[in-house]
Formats: sequence, C-alpha cells, structure tokens
Amino acid sequence: MKAVKWVVLLLLMVLLIVFLFQNYEAFLSATTLELRLPALPPLASKPIPLYGLILGSVFGGGFMTALYLGLGNFRLRRKLSSVRRQNDSLQEELNSLRNLPITEADVPTSQPEETVGNDSVEGAEEANSG
Repeated sequence: MKAVKWVVLLLLMVLLIVFLFQNYEAFLSATTLELRLPALPPLASKPIPLYGLILGSVFGGGFMTALYLGLGNFRLRRKLSSVRRQNDSLQEELNSLRNLPITEADVPTSQPEETVGNDSVEGAEEANSG
C-alpha cells in the first residue's frame, strides 16, 4: 500500500511540474483584486502575481482548517479532563465502599430455584392452549 501511495504521489508531483512549466507566463502575470460594496467606494489591491494569490489561498485555507480542528480538539480535551475527574471520584467512592464490612443483616436471603419438571411444562402448555 505504501508503494502505491508513493507512486501516486510521485505521479501527481510530475503532473504539477509539467503544468507549471506549461503555464509559466500565466502564473507570473499580475492580478488585482477588487472589492465593491454598494455603500462604499471600491477597494483594490496592489497587483499580485497569480502564484502568490494561489499560495496565499492554500496557506489561508490550511490555517483556517487548523484553527477549526484545534478548537474542536481543545473542546474534546476539556471534556476528557472533566470525564477523567468524574471517573477518579467514582473510583474513590467504589474503593471506599469495597472496604466496608458486610454484616449478615445486609445480605439478602436467596430463594431456592424452582425446578422445572414434566408437570410444569405440561401445565404451561395447557395454560397457553386453553
């Protein structure tokens, strides 16, 4: 599986390099970004090369993804520590209850099990049929 992963990764890298060489002029061309809102005058950026815009978008998306996942991870860690504290307190309670002596008054008496014989099976069949 690792070999297939490396072959696919190498193939993608070669295709990316070929694409970049074929579109070298387009990636160096300058692009100006504009923001036009109805109540404000239009805002325009300085000319930015297309490769800079693409790299900025990739890194910005990676940063936003890391931030989103980091916040989720932070919430999970906080919940985990809360559950661990609760587990520790329950373990302490269980250990304290294990050390208590058992008195005969606290032990429930057990009832003898009912034996199932031919009579009880036939009686059950008669009760169900009629």
